[in-house]
Amino acid sequence: MLDLFDFQREDVEKLHPKKTKMRLIANEMGTGKTFEAGAIDLLLREEYDGNTLIVAPTSVLPAWVNFFRDFTDLKCVTINPKNRKETWDRFLNEDAHVFLVHWEALRLMPELRDVQWLHVIVDECHRMKNRKAQQTRALKEIKGILYKTALSGTPVVNAPYEFWSVLNWLKPSVFKSYWKFYQEYTEFEVQYPQGYHKVSGPKNVDKLMTQIEPFYVRRLKKDVLKDLPDKYYSTIEVELTEKQRRAYNTMREHMIAWIGAHEEKALVAPVVIAQLTRLMQFSVAFGTFDDENHPDKLILSDPSSKLDALMQIIEDNPDEQIVVFTRFKGFVNIAIERLKKADISYVSLTGDTPNAERGKVVDEFQAGKAKIFLGTIAAGGVGITLHSASTIVFVDRDWSPALNAQAEDRLHRIGQKNAVHVIDIIAKDTVDRGRHQKLEMKLSWIKSLLGDK
Repeated sequence: MLDLFDFQREDVEKLHPKKTKMRLIANEMGTGKTFEAGAIDLLLREEYDGNTLIVAPTSVLPAWVNFFRDFTDLKCVTINPKNRKETWDRFLNEDAHVFLVHWEALRLMPELRDVQWLHVIVDECHRMKNRKAQQTRALKEIKGILYKTALSGTPVVNAPYEFWSVLNWLKPSVFKSYWKFYQEYTEFEVQYPQGYHKVSGPKNVDKLMTQIEPFYVRRLKKDVLKDLPDKYYSTIEVELTEKQRRAYNTMREHMIAWIGAHEEKALVAPVVIAQLTRLMQFSVAFGTFDDENHPDKLILSDPSSKLDALMQIIEDNPDEQIVVFTRFKGFVNIAIERLKKADISYVSLTGDTPNAERGKVVDEFQAGKAKIFLGTIAAGGVGITLHSASTIVFVDRDWSPALNAQAEDRLHRIGQKNAVHVIDIIAKDTVDRGRHQKLEMKLSWIKSLLGDK
């Protein structure tokens, strides 16, 4: 048995394979869900022979490799769909126990569906929130699974109805109908004439908790990690430079005109969010559409009042490592140029970082070889550990409060020895302020639905 905290042993005992064939470990980020899932897998192997499949984001795969290497005798293989035939042949011929794939591999490797898996562990299971997504469908097409384990500190990302997809995978006989779940557990009103659903939060939470209680655990860090240092927040407000303000206002007027031109039609949320996201980019840095080959591509560049503020934070903390997150790869690029000019060491992690390099980026930062970690929330905000730093700066936030929380807790987790300082840089008189207020409301929904006190 692994060396677990008392609360982890209690969770493993409740979710023991002899008691339930499925489980949702929704403990807050940084509480060691990997160890609990690993302990359950080891318990299974005391009774059965078979293979385990672990589905995880690309950035998380190195952590699973390290876990099985350092704490078990099990042989672990990573399946790379870019080299599909060779890897699948190796799977068929090697005497391995655990097979790792990233989420995107599910739809690229139909062979996975034909295997009788002893145990399937889905890490960051909120990735299946979209029931129509190809990777979600591919996961649910793997039928021969004896035991299931879902992990996420944020199994609900934005809205109550997203919870259905996870529960449907775990227990399809009970959570069969999406629309039944939607109507039973989502508070909404229909906005006419388009018939748009305005969601105002969850409902019947106690009933849902009763249904999932036998296979559900949820632990908050404040309850189980008493020695974990505090997390505190501060906000820095900046004025856009004159050049930025002109570009921002032009984009804003364009957006208003676009909405006005479409007011006779139903404007669905993703379309509006896409427009707002473009406006958010202009609040981050100066933007131009000057790529001849991609005329719709926005290129971020200096000036950037947010980058100025970030560099001041770095200058004011010369002896500290700092983690910086943004939604936009373009901001990472211009920040790298500033850091190079200032001769400040850094590492970066975006969607363009090769899979083989991601673990090295994290290890280098954790070893203190770089002062700044620059990352996009999508690529670096889940599954990795960055607790060598105790200051995290958000240049901008994701639309999802759950993904923001995930990013914060790359620092605020087991092993952190200092209070974590979370800094938001907000541009005055832009979409930043309204977005923060909306995120706070959505976060209250999620806490209610997950049973947080």
